[in-house]
Amino acid sequence: MFRTYKQIRRSRKSANFAKIITVSILCLVITPIITAQTPNFPERMPIVERPFSDDLDKFSFAIIGDKTGGGLDKWPVFDRSIDEINTLKPDFAIMVGDLIQGDTRDLEQLTAEWKEFWQHESDLIVPFLPLPGNHDITNPVMYEYWKEHLGRTYSAFTYKNCLFIMLNTEEWHHPAQAETWDWDKGWFGDEQTKYVEDQLAKHQDVRHTFVLLHRPLWLQEHSGWEKIEAALGERAYTVFAGHYHNLTLHTRNDHRYFVLGATGGGFTPQEVREYGAFDHYSIVTVDGEDVNIAIIEPGNIHPADISTAAFKNRLANLLTFKPQFNLNRDQQYSSGNLEITLENTLEKWLKLEIVFNSNENWQISPNQLSLQAKPGQTAKTIVAFSAPSNDFLPLPTYNYSALYGGEQLLNRRNLFHPIDREDMRILKDWMLLGPFALGVTEAPADRNNIPQSFLEIPLPESNLDKTYHGLTAEITWQEHRSESERVNLNDAFGNAELAYGFGTSYIKSPDARRVFAQIGWGSNLGKLYLNGVEISGAAIPGKHLFSWWAHFELPLKQGWNTLTILSGDYNGWWDYRMEVADATNALQFSTKPTDPQD
Repeated sequence: MFRTYKQIRRSRKSANFAKIITVSILCLVITPIITAQTPNFPERMPIVERPFSDDLDKFSFAIIGDKTGGGLDKWPVFDRSIDEINTLKPDFAIMVGDLIQGDTRDLEQLTAEWKEFWQHESDLIVPFLPLPGNHDITNPVMYEYWKEHLGRTYSAFTYKNCLFIMLNTEEWHHPAQAETWDWDKGWFGDEQTKYVEDQLAKHQDVRHTFVLLHRPLWLQEHSGWEKIEAALGERAYTVFAGHYHNLTLHTRNDHRYFVLGATGGGFTPQEVREYGAFDHYSIVTVDGEDVNIAIIEPGNIHPADISTAAFKNRLANLLTFKPQFNLNRDQQYSSGNLEITLENTLEKWLKLEIVFNSNENWQISPNQLSLQAKPGQTAKTIVAFSAPSNDFLPLPTYNYSALYGGEQLLNRRNLFHPIDREDMRILKDWMLLGPFALGVTEAPADRNNIPQSFLEIPLPESNLDKTYHGLTAEITWQEHRSESERVNLNDAFGNAELAYGFGTSYIKSPDARRVFAQIGWGSNLGKLYLNGVEISGAAIPGKHLFSWWAHFELPLKQGWNTLTILSGDYNGWWDYRMEVADATNALQFSTKPTDPQD
């Protein structure tokens, strides 16, 4: 729940709203008539032409549904609605009753319940107009409390040439009439009915009339609503009520009558939204003669700062996977562990679930685990691994997901990398040769269809001074230093399409050894050779390689070894990233071996 708005005292909000109405009336008196303007577009500006609003008095207001009548644990729903209304910033907000749980004559309890409500309401930044529901006025004691602390039980006002009538369906609890109420005259009573009739007669020329009440008394015979409806006559009007905690739109005499659902009140939810059993609030927009009503379910309207770079920077550092694994060729099996750290620097609790996928070469314990951390806490665990020293490929994978305050934050698949990333040497220095014509005129419909011409490409001679006939001109080997972790062949080969090229680098080893290596392909086609022999695990035969990583071993001989990469691409945007494990810095890397006879 976001809380980014300045809290405004209720009294100040009421005063501000009164000022707004007063200023609006004065402006109508002293301001000359001004027509709305449309934007001044330049010639041939792209636009789908539809009417712009010509209403200078266009406005919107929010309607909040019942909070009480069950739902005692649902204040977060109400709070979220308040936050979203602040983000939408209508001119004002009206609540159709049932603000407190009520049903009491205990003034101490009554005071505590109203205090609780105002604490939650106080975050609202627009003027707030409540009308009473059956939970707010359940008896004469509560009626008197409302009159003393909130004010009138029914009222009317105009705003931008619209009339708002706020009714009290609980007027029969008036202390002077509670015992003698004449139910034959309905729920509203003679005084309230006369008040409504007078207001309607006084404001016959408003562009729209809004009637708001708690109980939808038009659904009940002899409720007194028939008199109010008769007084409304043929004018343009819309009616809103609450009480039933279930959204229903009725049509009477070609007018819309809404029974609004709850905004944090109790009900049995249903997944089918057409059933109307879901929390919501409403935004009503008045534009000229049009009245548009949006039913909004809390949870999908956010402030501009909902997603910040600062949050994502912290998110990137939540999880640390640190391998401590040594491939020991002197033993039949190699073992180690993966240290997993969850450091919660966010504002809500985090829960991490990890599942390791089965692999016949690897033993993993535990293969499923869970971590939790409250804000400011750190949680750690260790996972043990073992595998045959000479048969540890393919590497195992694991899936992990993180819940943030009960909502999914991350859901990813990762590879258990037996070598610490710091011990992987990224090869940036290369001799490049290309581009050459790939031998096809268009990319195959199935990118996994490897062209025969690519399969038949021979390795170039070891003479780095030789000249070749390339795609468009004579070419020679060129020394290349990559500024990034990937070798960008797009730049090196001039964005050549339907082409291939070579990259060669040299590795010097103090002895014959097998080293772990990996390549990240950014091309459609690829092969990798060591000392002229293709490394089968570096590419999958018949497999489209773009955005694909391969993990394999390089059987280095003592002295200098020649590493050659053949890469082909259809679209000309291609690269690769080559890494070799060198934890002890025993290997040397170069584009030109200084003593090739070693």
